[in-house]
Amino acid sequence: MPAKGLRSSVDPMTEYIVITTASRVLRRPAFDYNDLLRDLYNNGHTPVYIKPASEYEAEIMAREEQERLHHELDRAIEEERKTA
Repeated sequence: MPAKGLRSSVDPMTEYIVITTASRVLRRPAFDYNDLLRDLYNNGHTPVYIKPASEYEAEIMAREEQERLHHELDRAIEEERKTA
């Protein structure tokens, strides 16, 4: 049995999206937030935004879909104005 606190190859890693105070956008794998923060600070990065990559990508997709719907609505309103 491995010692408590040691990481093994079976521990799942999560990819995180990190935005730093220097406005850098990083994609970093880590076991958890503590592991991620330790890695960031050891490499001289100060995070201002951290989110798991899967959640970040879902948020971006939702935002793009909202923008597309808004654009379609604007186009439909413009068409309605032309026919009125």
